[in-house]
Order: sequence, then C-alpha cells, then structure tokens
Amino acid sequence: MNLSPAMRHKLAHMKAEQEPMNIEVVNTDSLHLKLIEFEKDRKYLKGFNAIADRVEHKRSVLVPKYKPYIEKYLEDGDVYSNPIFSDMIVWLFDIQELELAIDWCFKAIDLGLPLPEGWRRKDWGTVCADFVLQWAEKESAEGRSVEPYFSQVFEKVEKEWRLHEEVHAKWYKFAGLHLIRNEEGKPLASSVGCVETLQKALVLLEHADDKSEKAQVKTHINKIKSRINALQEGKNL
Repeated sequence: MNLSPAMRHKLAHMKAEQEPMNIEVVNTDSLHLKLIEFEKDRKYLKGFNAIADRVEHKRSVLVPKYKPYIEKYLEDGDVYSNPIFSDMIVWLFDIQELELAIDWCFKAIDLGLPLPEGWRRKDWGTVCADFVLQWAEKESAEGRSVEPYFSQVFEKVEKEWRLHEEVHAKWYKFAGLHLIRNEEGKPLASSVGCVETLQKALVLLEHADDKSEKAQVKTHINKIKSRINALQEGKNL
C-alpha cells in the first residue's frame, strides 16, 4: 500500500511513542559542566582584594576541590585542552606545592597543552622557570636548600627548553651565585675556600653574561677570579 508522506510521518511518530525512550545519562564530570562550576569559583576568587586571601582560598578550597578531577583527567589519558588543568598548575605554584606543580607542568608540556587564557608568558617552560626561580631566590636568601626542585628544573633549562635569553641567563646567574653564598645566604666569593667550586661558579656566571648583557654578573666574575688567584697563590683574601 502506498502511503502519503504525511501518513508515513504520523505512523513513525506513533511508533516512536510506543517504543521506550533512550534517555541519555548526563555525566556530571563532563568538562562542559565542570567549566560552568569552575567559572563560578574563579569569579568568586577574584572577589578577594588581598593576594594572601586569594592564595589561602586556593590552598584550602579550590585545589582540594579540583585536584581529584584533574587526577582522573590525567589517568584517563585523553588529550584535549582543559582550562581547569591549566589554571590548577598555576594555582599549585601560587601555593608553593612545587612537587606536584612541576610534575603537572611537565605533563602539560608533553601533552602540548596551551597556557591559561590571557597568560602573558609564552610557554609552560617559561612559567615553570619563572615560578621556581622566584621561589629558589627567596629560599637561598634565607640560607635554606633549594633542592630538589632547582636542579630538577635547571636540567630542563640546560638541556631541553628554549627559553628567552634573559630568562636563561637568570637561571645561570642564580646557579653560579648560589654556589658562592655564605652562611647568611649572600653571594660572597671570599667566603669560599674551594677552587673547584669557584671555577664551577665562574663558568655558570660567564655563560649568563654571554647569554644576556642584562645579567649584571661582571663584578661577581671579577671577584671570583681574584679569589681563585689568591687561593692558588696561597693568599687569604
């Protein structure tokens, strides 16, 4: 029997009404829904005037809230741009949870993921280098150890990452000055009695000077050379 188009449409509609409906189960962990919630949390975060209050809110509320979600995202192994992951890396650096921040930053580099929207730095290597160096400078000035995080990132700076010359020079400058720091955490060539240590510091600082004229290490280089000469000649300067 030939049915008109209208009749075929009506019969199909009736059949559909008689069949059980296929209900799509909404995944509450989907990126779309998470992003809606995440944007609300970011907006709330911006309401804090004091930086210290923002950092504390990240530490006590936001990082614990979204950490399990990112752990699952990484465990699943699906490679896609995830703004929550990107912001979480920065937040981890902000609260100085460096072990996890560095680990996730390395993962973001391996996955080729973009930086957070509107971020001024050009790549994740620079983000990691800037945060860790800022932390290391503060720790060193207080006479505290900068390991293992400094060496972990410095290896990347030396061998893998193509950073801007000024950023690159800053790392070598710090590495050199850190070797000649005194008990108070101040760089002082005359406080070092080991020629080998001084020579290592000299190589690092000369590299920083070659990399960027803004490194401002010439005075330290000259003092290290004088100290090496004095020690080799048996003098005590």
